[in-house]
Amino acid sequence: MKVQRIRILLIALVFVFPLLSSCSSEEDSSSQSSPSAVGPETTPTSAPTPTPAANVDNTDTTSKPYISVPTAESPIELLTEDIVEGSGDPVGTGDFLIMQYVGVSYSTGLQFDASWDRGQPFSFELGSGNVIAGWDEGIEGMSPGGRRLLTIPPEKAYGENGSGSGSIGPNETLLFVVDLLAAVPVDLEKPTVSIPDQSATELEIRDIEVGTGRSIEDGDVVYVHYAGYSQSTGSQFDASWDRGRPQFIGFVIGQGNVIDGWEEGLLGMQVGGRRELTIPSDLAYGEDGAGGGLIAPNETLIFVIDLLGAYPYSN
Repeated sequence: MKVQRIRILLIALVFVFPLLSSCSSEEDSSSQSSPSAVGPETTPTSAPTPTPAANVDNTDTTSKPYISVPTAESPIELLTEDIVEGSGDPVGTGDFLIMQYVGVSYSTGLQFDASWDRGQPFSFELGSGNVIAGWDEGIEGMSPGGRRLLTIPPEKAYGENGSGSGSIGPNETLLFVVDLLAAVPVDLEKPTVSIPDQSATELEIRDIEVGTGRSIEDGDVVYVHYAGYSQSTGSQFDASWDRGRPQFIGFVIGQGNVIDGWEEGLLGMQVGGRRELTIPSDLAYGEDGAGGGLIAPNETLIFVIDLLGAYPYSN
């Protein structure tokens, strides 16, 4: 039997604005945060991952990538190269994204920052100026599951002043490898939910909209928005949407972190899709209910779930 609470919120996603501050001109550079705002300020370390560069497969998005600095002079314009192409709808201005990244200085080959090392992805709204221009421009058009190399000239990074922490020098070209884990499209809104007249005796699955991205497999990390209703009362008992558009949740599927109706009902769903699950009580909270009466005993639950991202879990 499930414990007496709604066991959906497994991974609390902590969103930090701004990780990479916008620094588009001399006038605003003094008011912007530097990479030291990302985490503890440290001496830049060499970019290699724990294994030698020759053994790093940058197409394996479950592992931290290695960045090799080209021998040619640094370019004067923004360059993008897709190492792994994602699937599903490409992201654009106003979409809310969750990313992993590694950043290296072109002139030294030294890593100045990496979300991988903190064990926590970074989230931001694309095109809102909360990150450097090289990110706002260079990430547009990626699809969830994609990995892209960005080569960013100084005027689209930290310019002639460099970063306030000193970890990025003046007029420094930056190299990033970024992974797009999930996205909340700007036009995605909280769904309405149809309440059936009768309780369910078996799991019912209805795709309101079929996604075009990766299909969920057992063991994947998944990111979702959801709204949940009780069948007997027709009332909402929980919705991630009500906590704010950036407050979607993530969990590993197939590890007993959510109710069985989710474990079974989400498999095969594609990123970008919206699915309705009608879950009988034996696949939800059973005869005990949950939430101190919020969900009644033997209650059928109806969820509408938006799948924002999915990728293989790596310990």
